[in-house]
Amino acid sequence: MSTKTLPNGLTFPMQRGPFQNNGASPWYSTIALGTPGQPLKWAIDTGTNITWSTSTLCPPDQCQHFSDNRFNQETSSTFAFTDCLQRPYSFGPWGTMQVETGTDVLIAPNDVVVPMNFFLAADYSGDQFRQLDWDAGIGLPSSSAYSESRSSFLFQELMNNGHIDPKQPYVAFDWNRDKQSGTCTMGSVDQSKAQGPHLFLPWAAYTKIPGVEYIWATSLSSYSVGGEVLATDISFALDSGSSQFKGDDTLMRQTLARIAHKDHPDVVMKFAGGEITLGPELYNVHIEEGPQKGQTIPQFAPLGLSDLVLVGSLVMEHCYTVHEYQVVQCGAGTYSLAPVGIWLFNRPDGPKIITHSSSPPFIAGPRSVSTNRVVLPAITRTPSTPGFGSVAGLWTNEYGSLMSLVVEGNKVSGVYQSSTGSTGQYEVSGYQLGTAATATQGQPVALAIDWHCVGKGTADPSWNWSSSLCGQISLQGKEEVLTLSHLLVASSDFAGLTAQGTYVDKLVYRRPGRMQRAVPTRATAIASRVDNPLTGTWIAPDGTGLNLWVEATKEGRVGRVQGFLINAEGQTQVVGFTDIKAMASGLVLQSLALSTAHSSHVQSLCGTLQMQDQTLALAVMTSAPTAPGQTYVQTRLTALVFKRG
Repeated sequence: MSTKTLPNGLTFPMQRGPFQNNGASPWYSTIALGTPGQPLKWAIDTGTNITWSTSTLCPPDQCQHFSDNRFNQETSSTFAFTDCLQRPYSFGPWGTMQVETGTDVLIAPNDVVVPMNFFLAADYSGDQFRQLDWDAGIGLPSSSAYSESRSSFLFQELMNNGHIDPKQPYVAFDWNRDKQSGTCTMGSVDQSKAQGPHLFLPWAAYTKIPGVEYIWATSLSSYSVGGEVLATDISFALDSGSSQFKGDDTLMRQTLARIAHKDHPDVVMKFAGGEITLGPELYNVHIEEGPQKGQTIPQFAPLGLSDLVLVGSLVMEHCYTVHEYQVVQCGAGTYSLAPVGIWLFNRPDGPKIITHSSSPPFIAGPRSVSTNRVVLPAITRTPSTPGFGSVAGLWTNEYGSLMSLVVEGNKVSGVYQSSTGSTGQYEVSGYQLGTAATATQGQPVALAIDWHCVGKGTADPSWNWSSSLCGQISLQGKEEVLTLSHLLVASSDFAGLTAQGTYVDKLVYRRPGRMQRAVPTRATAIASRVDNPLTGTWIAPDGTGLNLWVEATKEGRVGRVQGFLINAEGQTQVVGFTDIKAMASGLVLQSLALSTAHSSHVQSLCGTLQMQDQTLALAVMTSAPTAPGQTYVQTRLTALVFKRG
């Protein structure tokens, strides 16, 4: 066991797994955890502030991921729980896992043993997790001030335990995509690679979304596609745990639309110290595993991160990347870390993506350790409460039905409590446009509802049905009014109520008085991917495509749909519901309702899968912002019929 400072730092060999279209980096390092050591594949992740591992706390049918390994805490003699209360940990719009907290030893290269507090994943699901090339993650936040207090910060632990020289406050990534191998070195810089055209990205806190100040963000002067400037004066983040571009919903959708309509446009990001240019040969990536295996897909995805462009391996595979900290000594052997910024250097054997450089020179070597206090910038933000500017909060309609919604980015989820037909609570999902309603134009909203009660309830034929709602919030005086066109897909007869068919209604919702500030309820049941006739690729005669997969909640009550809509405007994510009990109920029609959002409008798609001839017949409602006095033309209705691709 090594206890000496390593003059050349500590180098973690890294490998590249298959590229999958889930937004996560394919890079990982195999490191042992526990006694005896259990080898796990770890992402070394500058885009998170925790250390975590998949564990045997997960039931056999949960925590399914491509790497398919998990830490068994029961066979490690050095493991101990520090808190065995299970709670959710959110990665924002990307996903959520259930975790418990423990401590054990991480066995790093050179036989360096580091005691670590970390989260043990006890439950997670979803296609984004299913495609993970790694089992666990080591967070490298921008500052020790932003690390999760229940979880160890490895770089700081190595420094505090004397393994890394505090005068060498560097974490350097050197990835070679062609060789599918690389390194992450903590505590030194390879001066031979820190040469030539380079870019320095000084750290600047990203404060648009609460709780993500730990990312390595900087100021982005402009972002353009094909010579057209789409955004100025926003934020940029480099995230070694990510792969594709993601961030601001409108910006990502605009990018996809320009790529679909222009001839191989370049994406150019300009900073105060230079610029990065990525051509189509770099951002169009061949998918090697997962649902889109074999396809070549432009790597841009909306993620609800306002005014932010975030990217990882898509850039870092072509750069030698150095994250630099400022070290502050608090006492003997106790150090804190403040962010300085990121240095990027073109790889000599790769494409020259740094196309302009005016950054100050990088001077390799030791940095001084401060004993003075460092004051990080104050984080100020306007409190986010349900109400104006968002569909979040409580709404009630003329029937007395109550809808309780939350919003992350532009994605909507929540619970609907009906007062007509079957009573109970039902899941809601959908999208809103990010621009708030004004006196001159509304804010479009598209929602889907699954009419299978999330509680126990008494089953009836309507539990097989789905609904789509599409419209907008408009300001009428000082009041917000949510007006939605409603299509109810009745996939079966309901004796005494109605026959099979699609029913049209107009619903008007208002805030229920003083209750508008109540905390919304969200359906949080974990779901797992299941086989379903809806899963797969569907093509309409006009070239519109749907790539869908289905997940079921543990109780088997709700069938959630995820996937992508592909048309002339580009590729957008869809969410919604389908009847996973159709076959068991002896039905020939399987209802479904989907929602998606483009840069200028939202859409709801609903209808039925005719299982005998494998035809997907959908009504499409499209809503764009209109003036409050023109809401009668806010929603357009069209139809599409899809066949299997």
